[in-house]
Amino acid sequence: MPPTTAELVHDRSLGNLLDHCDVELAGLPAPQRTARVALTSFLDNVDEGQVDDAMLIASELIANAVQHSSGAVLIRIEVYELGTALGVVDLGRDTDVLPSQPHNSSVEPDSVAASGRGLFIIQNLADTWSVEETANGKIVIAVLTREGSR
Repeated sequence: MPPTTAELVHDRSLGNLLDHCDVELAGLPAPQRTARVALTSFLDNVDEGQVDDAMLIASELIANAVQHSSGAVLIRIEVYELGTALGVVDLGRDTDVLPSQPHNSSVEPDSVAASGRGLFIIQNLADTWSVEETANGKIVIAVLTREGSR
């Protein structure tokens, strides 16, 4: 079983926190675009492939916050010595509805699910992901480790 986000971040498996930023998204007409611009500039020293993965993960996390809650409030970007953590905060408290094993199929054979693909994509791109309650909602966190660090 892969380590949890909390294990990777809190036990310092990713090394020291080098830099972080919070980008406000509440009320923006294009929160995914704002997040992608921030990621491009903030992760300028990170491998290009990892930046692309981070942008797709951020877009999916924000889309989930928009579709399943009142919208994304902010994205937190944390750069560690051995990886990057992305967290999207929303005001929803529905942490138990997130599937622990997302999949890309519906209950019908040979069909594709109408929703649920976002977490499936995140699970396949990130080294790990988790959801944690916050004082006013939740944060969904995805971690990308640097090539060769694990």
